[in-house]
Amino acid sequence: MPVGHHGRVPGIYDEPELYEAACAYRDVPGEVDALLRWSGKHRDSDTGPLRSVLELAAGPAEHSRELARRGLDATTLDLSAAMCARARELAAANATPLTVVQADMRDFSLPRQFDLAITMLNSLCHLLTLDDLLRHLACVASHLAPGSLYITELAHPADFFAERRTSSEWSSEVNGGTVSVRWGGSRDEIDPITQITREHVSVTYRQRDGAIRTVTDVVPNRFWTATELTAAIRLAGGFAVAASYGDFGADTPVEAAGAWRMILVLRREDGASEPAGPAPLTATTTPASTSTTPAS
Repeated sequence: MPVGHHGRVPGIYDEPELYEAACAYRDVPGEVDALLRWSGKHRDSDTGPLRSVLELAAGPAEHSRELARRGLDATTLDLSAAMCARARELAAANATPLTVVQADMRDFSLPRQFDLAITMLNSLCHLLTLDDLLRHLACVASHLAPGSLYITELAHPADFFAERRTSSEWSSEVNGGTVSVRWGGSRDEIDPITQITREHVSVTYRQRDGAIRTVTDVVPNRFWTATELTAAIRLAGGFAVAASYGDFGADTPVEAAGAWRMILVLRREDGASEPAGPAPLTATTTPASTSTTPAS
């Protein structure tokens, strides 16, 4: 199934500067600290030092650019030509070495393997079918050596099954103006059969000189449950679940009341078809949280 906006209005993924502004609330350095911490904890020790990273569905590539600034050999991949151009522009502006590849996260072929792969900001929601997800997992696995990690961040199941832990509306001060965002919300109902929600997105940038610009879109997103992900990982083979976390700062368990994300740490293993290790993927839907962290 093709992934993208419906084409009747300007798409948010064709507007990288506004998309970047909409996500300005993210603590990218802090999240990169967590990625490096988990890499040190869960990568096989005999794989050697962490030298290279591949970011998938990367958009403006905030995380891979930060990792490159910290000395890693970083490659970023995205389907959008506009996002790839923005990633190149931002990297060049700061003399940050970055390889940018325009490709589909379900079907790409790079002439090398990496020590770490990452997918941030719930980008797996763009994989709308099981076939999409399995193709993606197999493709990522082929680009990682045994013992290397794939870390992916998804929406927390409580957002769909219990009280929401992330907000669908937020504002940020960006470049002398205010960016107001509405990304989905209670009015966008999830299809109970396909588990796809057509999320209505609106990003408005109000500059101090009074100029206003708004971009709207309708973005199809697939919600993946924890059990579906576990089954897909087993079916795809090549990965085992090394750990799961509910945030970036305190390594909160996914099942904790304060968890607001579902972050999976997958270890590349030759011939792996069953999750292994002390931390199997689990997630509950405890509604005891009032966090209003924005999500995208």
